[in-house]
Amino acid sequence: MMFENFTSSALALICALVLTTGAQTLAQSPCGQVAADEALYQRYPAAREAAQEEQKRLSAAQYSDRSSRVDEEVYIIPVVFHVFHDGGLEQIDASQVEDAISILNRDFRKLNSDTVQIVAGFTDLVADVHVEFRLAKRDPWGDCHRGINWIQSDLTYEGNKGDMADVVHWPRHAYMNVYVVAYAAGAAGYTNTPSNWGAGSDGIVMRYDYVGSIGESSPYRSRTLTHEVGHWLNLSHVWGSTNEPNVDGNCDTDDGVDDTPICLGSSVGVCDLSRETCGSLDNVQNYMDYSYCPRMFTGGQRQRMRNALNSSVGDRDELWTAQNLENTGVLLEETICQAHFTPNATIICAGQSIDFTDESFWGVAYWAWNFGDGTQVEGDDAEQLQHPSHVFDSPGIYNVVLTVSDAAGTSATSSTLEVMVLDQGQMGTTFTEDWEDDAGSDLGPHWSVTNPDDWWAWLVSSSTGYMSDKSLRLNNRNNNVEGELDGVISSTIDASALAEVVITYKYAFCHRYASDETDDRLKLYVSENCGQNWHLRQFHRGFTDLPTAPAMTSPFVPNGPDQWASHTEVVDNPDWMTGDFRLRFEFEARGGNNVFLDRINVYGVDTLGNVIGLDELIAAPGVSIYPNPAADRLEIAVDQLRSGDARVVAYDAAGRLVQVLFEGWWSAGRQQLQWSGLSAGAYWIAVETGETRTVLPLVVQP
Repeated sequence: MMFENFTSSALALICALVLTTGAQTLAQSPCGQVAADEALYQRYPAAREAAQEEQKRLSAAQYSDRSSRVDEEVYIIPVVFHVFHDGGLEQIDASQVEDAISILNRDFRKLNSDTVQIVAGFTDLVADVHVEFRLAKRDPWGDCHRGINWIQSDLTYEGNKGDMADVVHWPRHAYMNVYVVAYAAGAAGYTNTPSNWGAGSDGIVMRYDYVGSIGESSPYRSRTLTHEVGHWLNLSHVWGSTNEPNVDGNCDTDDGVDDTPICLGSSVGVCDLSRETCGSLDNVQNYMDYSYCPRMFTGGQRQRMRNALNSSVGDRDELWTAQNLENTGVLLEETICQAHFTPNATIICAGQSIDFTDESFWGVAYWAWNFGDGTQVEGDDAEQLQHPSHVFDSPGIYNVVLTVSDAAGTSATSSTLEVMVLDQGQMGTTFTEDWEDDAGSDLGPHWSVTNPDDWWAWLVSSSTGYMSDKSLRLNNRNNNVEGELDGVISSTIDASALAEVVITYKYAFCHRYASDETDDRLKLYVSENCGQNWHLRQFHRGFTDLPTAPAMTSPFVPNGPDQWASHTEVVDNPDWMTGDFRLRFEFEARGGNNVFLDRINVYGVDTLGNVIGLDELIAAPGVSIYPNPAADRLEIAVDQLRSGDARVVAYDAAGRLVQVLFEGWWSAGRQQLQWSGLSAGAYWIAVETGETRTVLPLVVQP
């Protein structure tokens, strides 16, 4: 699919085109070029007449005489890719971008081997456009750059060029901007034709799986960018300046190029090489048709694109000047500029591996890795050292250092990254977390956050807690990025000797506006292998059980225990009972107010149903409570207690008195107590007499 957009800031209407080199076809979307032009004119009324006059000027010099002298100067266009992603497959790597540039140059320089398949009647029209594209080596500020920006943003799910350009856009007089997204409003790609309006959003938008031929894309989709650059250089579709192929009226329109026959245009994915629709053979194999078999530009299209590159409209004539090529660094030799690498994880468990990817540039020929645990590797074997994997056998914090050199032996500044290797059971078998002992916003040694650079990340708040001073808070009230994901992940819990892991926690949330309920989401995941795999265990939604307080427009802070809710989750999959058990809480923003977490308690239950793992327990012989865990109304039985004054009380997991269950004369023998009203969670039950005090753990289920 291929799409055009002539508006300068927003996706108005889209045109779709599948261009492939095999038999694969995809669904067609309607094309909206004419309506999109109209939207541009409505926004900039003066653009209508200017566009018509410029169209005449750009179309004046047609390539009608094949024997005339041909301009052989190669125009070089600096390019920058802005990869908008949310950490998914759309976060394509540099190799896929570089492959896309290679294919673009192959097609524009007529270096594609499949030109031998062009049908008779068009073989003498195939043109080398004499235009090349190169990734920028300097940014607009003159600093070293690899020509690719990675931007984590929810905008990737919309693909609105104007909105993305508000985040990042390099000057169009110096760079061709290409935006890569997860979803482009149903499109595979779209762009603007040259215009003196909309300079701040000029560029091309490409869906990530239509960029290049490798990685997340494929050879079948690899020429989408070729088609879109054709539009960016003022080419229309071969049937004319509409977005509707195979319409009878297309025989009355033209694309402004003399040597592309007037035609109806191919329907998406139809490659009929003998097709004649307007009295002559159609140029079905043209990059600007909707067939799935593109192979060529014509000489007339070549001239039209070169006309555009010599026009001041859209600043296209400034891109290939000697001064701009110097400013953008595209002619520089590939000498080392920057050392940089990325891992696929920064927190693992002992015995696991981390995959590292070198993203240094330019001209890397030699790698030296120091993994910080005594292991060092170096050499010039790119296959082994550009993407090494290393197993960390012992727990600890390690500084991984990469030093790279080019063929001349010039070394770049070393790049260093800290990785954490966890031991099994670092948090013990059971634990209670209420953040009361943590200073400032630090989550303590056993918790890490995802999206830590966002100012609305999970932080310890001293403004409130569940019957305490502190809790964990996410500043969602000021977060307007819908779909933003922010997580908090525990260290390892030793569940290897358990039959069940019982997780209890308190949470608080409210909507931002009473008239606008939003579907914000709080999720609980568990992992049996230190986070390599995660399993969703609980899903609180804004439309159902997530809100715990009335909506308020001001930043939400729960004002008491009644504005908190509890949840107890029992995990009993025997395959998950390992020493590398971890928890992850994740919040998905949908426009609601702040969210809080507190009193996270984790307890183990053995095969006999006993709650175990707390060294603080004091258990006198003959004293027991059951059932444990308990649901609904709880019964407590205390055997062999001598007659006398006694007191039975319930404390929360942090040791605070919750409820007095019994106080008075206790008759000898077996007694039973029951209550209702205790919320789900973990408690201590203390049985006290004048001489003894027995403390046992209890888990209350909903």
